[in-house]
Amino acid sequence: MTSPHTAALTMYRHAPTDSNGAGVYMGSRDLPPTDVGLGTAAAKAPQDWADHFTRFYCSPLQRAARTAEAMFPGASIEPDARLAERSLGQWEGMAHADVRERHPDAFLSSGHLDPRFTPPGGEDLTAFLTRITDFLTQVSGLEGREHIVAVSHNGWIRSALHLTGGFPLEEIFAAGVPFAVPVRIPLRHFAAASTHDPLGSRS
Repeated sequence: MTSPHTAALTMYRHAPTDSNGAGVYMGSRDLPPTDVGLGTAAAKAPQDWADHFTRFYCSPLQRAARTAEAMFPGASIEPDARLAERSLGQWEGMAHADVRERHPDAFLSSGHLDPRFTPPGGEDLTAFLTRITDFLTQVSGLEGREHIVAVSHNGWIRSALHLTGGFPLEEIFAAGVPFAVPVRIPLRHFAAASTHDPLGSRS
């Protein structure tokens, strides 16, 4: 449970894009959400969101920004580059099956993608986790009455859950975050410490 003296953070994954259903890697590609997905996300927003949330953030990628606008119409939403999905370099736009065939060393024995593997031209894991840590540390320092909401991406949210002690690093890609479903990120760990290992205590 979040301490009464620590701000609360609720994350949402953006509405789906056409690429989500096509089995290709998106990463930092700036693709729009589908109209159907936006409608579904808007319907899933809590009816009392205006009374519940005090600050609003989103990834600057349009699939997240447009989802935030659909879910929280009229809110002052601040785009934050730290909330963007991890860049996958040359993998972006490639089919999952093609990546697995060309880069078998990028996958763990479990069959899941190894988050430590840096795709050619992609963002290093430490850099990705560092900017997630920066965001979590900042919002954890807000007043305890604050309830922040942010719209981001599957890899970002799963990595944040790892950093807050949810599961080992190797399990980041063991499951996916449902679209437009609230995920509470515990901030007590970040509020209690002045420095953090970007790979997390459970790496």
